[in-house]
Amino acid sequence: MKNVLLWMLAVTMLASCGKKTADELFEEQKSGVVLVLNKFYYQIEMPGGQKLYFTGIDKNGNMQGFTTSEASAMQNAQMLNGTGFFVSDDGQFITNRHVAVTELNSQQLMANLANIVRASLMQCAVVARQIMSKYNMLEAQKSQYMEYDFFGNTISGDEAQLRQIVAEQQRLKMMYEEVAASARQLQGANMSNIHVNAVCHIGISYDGERVSSPADFLEKNPCKILKVSEKENADLALLQLESKKTPKNAYVFKFAGDGNKAYFNRKSSEGKIKIDQQLYMIGYNAGLMLANTEKGISVQMTSGRVTQTPDGERITYSIPTMQGSSGSPVVDVDGNVVAVNFAKMAGSDNFNFGIPLERIREFLK
Repeated sequence: MKNVLLWMLAVTMLASCGKKTADELFEEQKSGVVLVLNKFYYQIEMPGGQKLYFTGIDKNGNMQGFTTSEASAMQNAQMLNGTGFFVSDDGQFITNRHVAVTELNSQQLMANLANIVRASLMQCAVVARQIMSKYNMLEAQKSQYMEYDFFGNTISGDEAQLRQIVAEQQRLKMMYEEVAASARQLQGANMSNIHVNAVCHIGISYDGERVSSPADFLEKNPCKILKVSEKENADLALLQLESKKTPKNAYVFKFAGDGNKAYFNRKSSEGKIKIDQQLYMIGYNAGLMLANTEKGISVQMTSGRVTQTPDGERITYSIPTMQGSSGSPVVDVDGNVVAVNFAKMAGSDNFNFGIPLERIREFLK
């Protein structure tokens, strides 16, 4: 009887020391997964320093929202959602590069830049004509403030008014010269000297928070980009809250295996991925479309298995993914991050892709 009791006690102790269930992992880790909002537009810097803006390029390759006003570009900016997860106590989190930095098709962009140069030259001509028209109107006004004798000689005048007119004419002349200089620069512009940059305003929100506008992300929890991978096969970005403080109740993830001790658990045996291994992903599938509920935004956990032998470039798994889950942590049964979700194969739920530890390790050196 005593042996039976000891055996039962041993079984109970082993069970209590066993792996956490999926529900337990989710409850423990969901606070560390954030919904990312990127509100973005593009800035064109011309050779002469003039700045122009647009909000994107449509499927036909045409530039959208072209404007000379940055305020207008910001008001009509595009927005995208993704997922991120905390990896430090000072507000650092990982997401995908394509969530943090928007990219453009270079051929379409160059074609549009040529059109912009032509449009800008036309605008210079219009502005030049307007300036000349104002200049000539002021010249005509001078006669109203001067008196002439019988022979047409000036005998008196309102000197104060005349000084104002002359000063305004000088200002207009300077403006005309600036426009003319801009036109000359545009005419000889080398497309390689025209720079286009994405202007991204990024913020996050947490599981359970109520959101009703972009301000709930961008003003409450603004972020900055610390590092972006330059390697095509590593769709990764490291961002940080501007406050440089991870919320006290937020879970901080560790990557499995060896690597930078600030981000990895240093247990090499846990970094090995095998075919048919059980994995979980915590993220915001479909972004705000599914996440926004009456109780606030809600993060989701989905599960699947490794479906192909890892090749060091990507991990293939059967975890269902949707737009918005980009940048989600993919964890093993111990809760360690083994991949960062980044892509979905069209038409299939069985071939979705994560960035493996090899690429993450290189990025976080």
